[in-house]
Amino acid sequence: MSVLDVETAPGQVRIVGRRRWIALPVALLCVLGVWFGYLFATAEVKPSAQLGLSVEVPGGLASITGVIPLEKDGWQPPSPAAALKPDPVEGAHRVRVQVQLTALDRVGLALDPGAFFIDGLGSGKPHPLWSSSPPMTLDQGESVNTTMVFELPDKAVALVLEDASGDRLSLGTEHHTGG
Repeated sequence: MSVLDVETAPGQVRIVGRRRWIALPVALLCVLGVWFGYLFATAEVKPSAQLGLSVEVPGGLASITGVIPLEKDGWQPPSPAAALKPDPVEGAHRVRVQVQLTALDRVGLALDPGAFFIDGLGSGKPHPLWSSSPPMTLDQGESVNTTMVFELPDKAVALVLEDASGDRLSLGTEHHTGG
């Protein structure tokens, strides 16, 4: 008989100490399971419009009409931009995000490209390095196509273009260049 065994009746042995050692990891796994279950059940899911679909924004509608890696087409802004002169940092790439905005409200639609950022897993929430449009207000019925250039980590996934009001537009996966 070992130290962990206890004799209960002649010829019968009951194991006592080993159950305590098994109960501790099982209890820890149960606690972790409940904790992860709580996190997933209460996590806020932020919906986003699929690439190409319009989403309502304060004052009108917005949609992404294109997401193109700069490495694919060699695009450059119409006038030299100092922010785009250095190459992207290692492990990142630059994308040109084309957005169409249309003002529907009587008060118009305020556009501030600097208020946009990219959100997603591993994105770091970058703001545009460059934009084709300055901050402006569109009058009712007016539309504008604006281009914004972002630098994104190669390994970032589930990316969406988001503005200060929380409106989200999916970037899809075409911007990934490797990594």
